[in-house]
Amino acid sequence: MGICSACTGLLLCIRPIFMEVFLLKNNTKKLLCILLALAAVVCIIVACFTLSRRSQTDSASSGSASSTAASVSQFGSVADFDYEAFDYSDGLDENGYWSGIKALDYVTLPEDFDSIALKENDLTPTEDELQQQVDNLLNQYTSSQPVTGRAAQSGDVANIDYTGTVDGVAFTGGTATGYDLTLGSGSFIDGFEDQIIGHNVGDTFDVTVTFPDGYGDSTDAEGNTITLSGKEAVFSVTLNSISESVTPELTDEWVDSNFGTSDDLHTVDALRSYFNDALYATNYENAIVDYLMSNSTFKELPSEITSYYIRMFLNYYNQYATAYGMDLNAFAQTQGYTDADAMLAASDAYFEHLAKQDLLFQAVAETEGIAPTDDEIAQADSTYAATYGQNRAHLNALQSCVLDWLEARTTVS
Repeated sequence: MGICSACTGLLLCIRPIFMEVFLLKNNTKKLLCILLALAAVVCIIVACFTLSRRSQTDSASSGSASSTAASVSQFGSVADFDYEAFDYSDGLDENGYWSGIKALDYVTLPEDFDSIALKENDLTPTEDELQQQVDNLLNQYTSSQPVTGRAAQSGDVANIDYTGTVDGVAFTGGTATGYDLTLGSGSFIDGFEDQIIGHNVGDTFDVTVTFPDGYGDSTDAEGNTITLSGKEAVFSVTLNSISESVTPELTDEWVDSNFGTSDDLHTVDALRSYFNDALYATNYENAIVDYLMSNSTFKELPSEITSYYIRMFLNYYNQYATAYGMDLNAFAQTQGYTDADAMLAASDAYFEHLAKQDLLFQAVAETEGIAPTDDEIAQADSTYAATYGQNRAHLNALQSCVLDWLEARTTVS
């Protein structure tokens, strides 16, 4: 076990669990798969089962400690939720409805929910949005080339050997050989990467860092406990090689060679048009959800739904904490929060949003008698059921049908 994030928990910057996903329905081409891979690194459940929205993600992002306004969530403390054995299909029935919950008891839809009017200017992607998609794509095709004749700098990939000690004693997880570390990525504990910058290939040197308070214990070669929390550690590091990432130039030839066959895209203009259409479709869907959220009236939210998303959130981060050798409180501290309760409280708005969104879609389905076809159910099962269970898969199918129904009745001027 090395000192990388996946091993001992030196990673101190984890992206939020809830992420906006760039998704075109009923499209499985190569380019879309790449885009989905970009967004699904953290939590695929959002990609599959919710209609994420940019405005809500920005206002309720769970990853920023600076947004923490309360130390305890309005929904309760971490200890109130049974999250370790979370099941994605808990609380849902075979129709994709929340079990025992009639959505129309909790939300009143606007009178014009079946005839929403949108403005074209609000849907058209900006040039910055298009360029961001292009940049994200190019970044997935970066290649690595060796660096010679200079010292390591931020952005380089440094191949290193290292051995760490605390109070002169080597500890489990503190040694690795031939590890590739991107300098400036924040993948290792604060200060580790900075102390490699400026060294040349072949150098052997010490890196001194301090483990954060609450960091999990390790062991020595005999199995004796080694306390790491708050302790200074010294790593003997050898810099084996340096490489740098090279981003391809966006040309017609590059587009054609990578997406000509799979996506029938052969030019830069065609690629940008693809992104424009995809972003427009996403903005269109988001605008419908935004309108319903802003113009519907909600009563008190069912605790069954808010609790579901809280348990999903905590289960996800608890898995990270466990993998890094920490408890949830220690992990929250690495993210800049005082404890797990503060981390949970920072996402209150998002839990509320997700619950409202589910109620909205179910309320439309209840009002109009909307249900997925057998083929749509089968497609959802084949895609999601093995991982998330049939009932969660059926919720996805139901919400997709509701969105299709709303889109068919929405006008744009």
